[in-house]
Amino acid sequence: MGRPGKLTGEPCRIPGAPLWVAVAPKKNADTAAALSAATGDLLKFPEMQSELHILLTGEPAFRSGVGAALGASWTVVEAANVAEAADALLAARPAAVVLDLRPGGDGHAVCRRIKGAAQTRLLPIIGFVASDGEATVAALDAGADHVTHWPPKGAELQARIRAVLRNRAATERLEDATQVIFALANAVEAKDAYTEGHTERVGALADEVGRLAGLDDETREALRQGGVLHDIGKIGIPNEIINKAGRLTDKERIVMNKHPMIGERICEPLKSLRHLLPIIRWHHERLDGTGYPDGIKGSKFPLPPQILQLSDIYDAITTDRPYHRARTRAGAIEFLYGEAKKGWRDAELVGLVARAAESLGLGRTREDDIPPPPAPMGQWRTE
Repeated sequence: MGRPGKLTGEPCRIPGAPLWVAVAPKKNADTAAALSAATGDLLKFPEMQSELHILLTGEPAFRSGVGAALGASWTVVEAANVAEAADALLAARPAAVVLDLRPGGDGHAVCRRIKGAAQTRLLPIIGFVASDGEATVAALDAGADHVTHWPPKGAELQARIRAVLRNRAATERLEDATQVIFALANAVEAKDAYTEGHTERVGALADEVGRLAGLDDETREALRQGGVLHDIGKIGIPNEIINKAGRLTDKERIVMNKHPMIGERICEPLKSLRHLLPIIRWHHERLDGTGYPDGIKGSKFPLPPQILQLSDIYDAITTDRPYHRARTRAGAIEFLYGEAKKGWRDAELVGLVARAAESLGLGRTREDDIPPPPAPMGQWRTE
């Protein structure tokens, strides 16, 4: 039997974490939310682990058989149900998971949610099935990285564990580089007190618009990440241009308009961020082709950058900036509809932005709640 790991600490609910209740058995509805919370904290601890933990989830005979096959090579943490799995994910931060995906348990639900949460989707999972055919297909569709047959064979299982841990080590190096990029994006936002919380709000609004538009989870996750990274290129723009109170000169506008391309170059080397490049590069384009940097138009302007762009503009004009007074929620939507009439934006998407902003409570609703303008009116900027 592998060495048992001692669990400590209680999971807490993390705002915005995916709800496990939707896929967990009804009897586990309360503990399922705890598992959601645990995944929100997983992989967020900066300190190094002294030893690797392998999480075994299933009924007692399953855990005993797998533990015996693993031997004493790794610290084994056991979980009999969803609630115990929540504790284990939070307290032990396992390097890999071994699940019982045979009929009768909730292994498939746990597997789907681990792979469905952004914080845990890279956690490797080895699943045991009873037979080939449909069982293997179902396990792979649920998200298992490796599928093998019960009962476990010691040498084979240990080799599989070593293989997933090697891949995980390489993935973590990639994750470290990705986190540096996100840290840079946060640094850009921190340069300007007026934009505090901007990227978080843009990502949340874009995600909600994506939901209303019927986009899939992967695209909505890209919109959330794009909300954080869309302006990372501003790290290459002088502060005196970013924070200028009033309109930019022609020369300053040329410099400012380079930030989407700078952002694309920053993120391009990382494969994990390449799906975000169109959002980063094209979030200042227009449907009629008069935007920048490429002047794309019509059907060549993809939907995700359009959604991110509208969310970005909405937040920019409903928050106080050094170069304009904030608009109310209604005033911002009126502004966006005006740009749609010019052929710059999609009017149907503007309608979805209005619904999303209302549901999220973004933007002030009364003129009296907005402070006096920091700059002369008429000097609106939306970058």
